[in-house]
Amino acid sequence: MHLNKIFILFLIFTLGCQAQKKIPKNYDFTPVMLHLSESRQHDSIGYNLVRAIPELLYPKILTGDLAIWETSDKKYILGAEQFTKLEKTADRPFVRNKDLFIHEFWKIFKKNYEFGVQGFTFTGTSKKGKTINYGYVDAPDIANLLSTEYIPCNANGSSQLTYWDALHSKTYQFNLIQFGNDNFKTNPRKSTDLQYQAVHDPKILRELTSIKSKKEIVYRVLPPSINSNSENKSFYLIMQDYLNKNKQTILNAGGAEYFKENLYKPWKIENITMTEVWTKYKNIPFQEFSSIEFFIDQRAIKLTNKQLEEMDVRINLQGFAEYVSEKRFSFLIEKINDQEMAAQNSDQLYNALLRNPWNKVR
Repeated sequence: MHLNKIFILFLIFTLGCQAQKKIPKNYDFTPVMLHLSESRQHDSIGYNLVRAIPELLYPKILTGDLAIWETSDKKYILGAEQFTKLEKTADRPFVRNKDLFIHEFWKIFKKNYEFGVQGFTFTGTSKKGKTINYGYVDAPDIANLLSTEYIPCNANGSSQLTYWDALHSKTYQFNLIQFGNDNFKTNPRKSTDLQYQAVHDPKILRELTSIKSKKEIVYRVLPPSINSNSENKSFYLIMQDYLNKNKQTILNAGGAEYFKENLYKPWKIENITMTEVWTKYKNIPFQEFSSIEFFIDQRAIKLTNKQLEEMDVRINLQGFAEYVSEKRFSFLIEKINDQEMAAQNSDQLYNALLRNPWNKVR
C-alpha cells in the first residue's frame, strides 16, 4: 500500500511537470523578444546582425535622421545628443556592442507560423560595468533601408543579401527571452520549446526567406611582368588591342579626364581585375562575368559585360564570357563577397569554391 502511494505521488509529479512544460499548439499574434549575441553568430551563415545593424543605423542616429526612442513603448525620443552622451560613458563604441534585441510578433494557427519584425533595442556596458540602454528603433522607420541595403557577408555567405532577407531567414542564432508577459524565469525550458516549435518543428509550416547561393568573386589576372604564363601575356595583349581600337567606348563609359587628354597616345594595360557572380544549381557552380577593370598609368577603367559585348570582344574564337570562365590564365582571388582574401590562399579558395559546400569556403 505504501509503495502504491509513492507511485501515485510520483505520477502526479511527473504529469504536473509535463503540464508545466506544455506549450500552446495555437496562439494569436504575440509580442516576443529575441536576444542575439555577437559571439554566437556562426561564420558559416556569412553575416552577423549584431555587428551589421548598428553599423548601418549609427550615422543616421548621430545626425538625427532616425528616431531612437527610450523604450519600445515610444513615448519619449532619446535624441542624438543624449545618445552621444551615453556612448561616451561606454566601454566600447556603439557599433562594437555584443548584444542585439529584436522585437517581433509571432503567431501559430493551424500549424502555420507567421512573424513580423517590429523593432530593435540596443544596449551596452558602461566603463563602470553597468548596463546602458541606448534605446529602441522602430522597424517601420527603417523598413525601406533594411530591404534595399545589402548586409556585409564573408566568403561563406551570399552576396546581394539584404538586411530584411537576413532577418526573415531565421538562419541566425538567437534566444527567445520574452513571450507575451512571460520572461521564462520560472520555466526556462518553455523558451526553448516555443523557439523550436516556431522555427524548427517539422510539423509546423513556415515561409522563411530562402537565401540564394550566390557569391561575388573579385580576382586579378596576373600581368606578364610578374607571370610567365603565355596565356596571361596573350590575354593582356588582346585586351590592350581592343581598348586602343575602341577608345570612344571608354570615353562613353565615363573615362577619366586623363584618357580624354591622352586619346591619341597608345594605352598600355598594367593590371586587370575581374568581377564575377557565381551561383550554384544542384551543387554545380556557374560563373557569370560581371565587369572588368583595367589599370592604365595607375588609373582605372571599368567596363561591364554589356559594354564588352558591344565591342564584340573575342579571344581564341570564343566570346569573352566563355573564355574567362575557363580560367586558363593565372590569377589571384582578392575578394569574396565583402571579405578581402590573402593572395597565398587563392588556389585553396578557388578549389573550395568548386568543390566545398559554399558555407565552408574558408
